[in-house]
Amino acid sequence: MRLLTHNMLQCNKKGVQNGFPLRIKASKIVYEETEFNAVFIAAMVRKVEYPALLKAIEDIRHCSIVREDGGPENMSDNNESEPVPELPVLPAELPDNWEDDEALLEKLHTILLDVLLIDGSLVCPESGREFPVEKGIPNMLLHDDEI
Repeated sequence: MRLLTHNMLQCNKKGVQNGFPLRIKASKIVYEETEFNAVFIAAMVRKVEYPALLKAIEDIRHCSIVREDGGPENMSDNNESEPVPELPVLPAELPDNWEDDEALLEKLHTILLDVLLIDGSLVCPESGREFPVEKGIPNMLLHDDEI
């Protein structure tokens, strides 16, 4: 699950007033490089809740990230596998000229599209309800008593 997707999800459990943003408890995160497209990223960033994105980055920054081929990030000794880049540091607020800042757009691209939560859970900030994420797919289904 890309962090772009995470930014669109919320807890819809009965009685929950503030089910966004979901906290991330990650057990496996993968880096999968995708082609950079500044126009697409600019369009997506307009839809993103930026403070929630910063919280998501904070949640996963401590996690070990592996390449999509399964090699750990510290395998730079192996000439076939490049090291995984560190998570970019984003500004606390988007600057006024963010759409014209190519370097910032590339950082946003990396965070939103290249970093994937494969296994772990998403936690409601209000109720503590955990939604499992397995093989990159979040299970947001509620039990009958939660609807």
